[in-house]
Amino acid sequence: MWASVRTNVISIFFIALFGFIVGYILSRIKFKGNRLLYVMFLMGMLIPVHSLLVPIYVVFNKTGLGNQWFTLIIPYVAFGMPIAVFLAEGFIKAIPVELEEAAAIDGSSFTRTLFSIILPVAKPILVTIAIIQTFSCWNEFSFALVLIKDVKLQTVPLAMTMFKGQFASDYPKIMSAMLTTMAPVVVLYFAFSKQIIKGMVAGAVKG
Repeated sequence: MWASVRTNVISIFFIALFGFIVGYILSRIKFKGNRLLYVMFLMGMLIPVHSLLVPIYVVFNKTGLGNQWFTLIIPYVAFGMPIAVFLAEGFIKAIPVELEEAAAIDGSSFTRTLFSIILPVAKPILVTIAIIQTFSCWNEFSFALVLIKDVKLQTVPLAMTMFKGQFASDYPKIMSAMLTTMAPVVVLYFAFSKQIIKGMVAGAVKG
């Protein structure tokens, strides 16, 4: 349980942070290749995760990144970035540029404007990104199965397979484990379902 919580919290933090920064850059700063970079991020949503399991497994084993406490954070952040950038870019694009112009007149630096002015305004979409990625990372199984061998580093979905043997399965423990792992996610979904829908619509509509 602790391994899942740690991996999810760190992954979601970096997904939201990097998604916000990249989304801001793509929506506000015009440079050569801006749209190409944006399209490349969108293409990331079309790549099947399972098609990259073998290459990622080989790379992680050769570089020593496999079976570490931070192993799953890398693919989680990488595959979470496309949707985060898509939502953040669309939301930030609808924020009036006058806010940044007024801050610049007052002598605010780029970093201060980004994190003190735009970040609070973009809080709804960041919460949406965090909730969506919580569901995705918490339930992820493929990368955990391929990249993690140490029992202490196993995530909750992977640990649940330990209740099933070759000739018998402990169904009461399986059901109890399923209920325990599903409860936080279900509660989170019903608590923030309106926020998820609002954020998805806000991120998809270009202002």
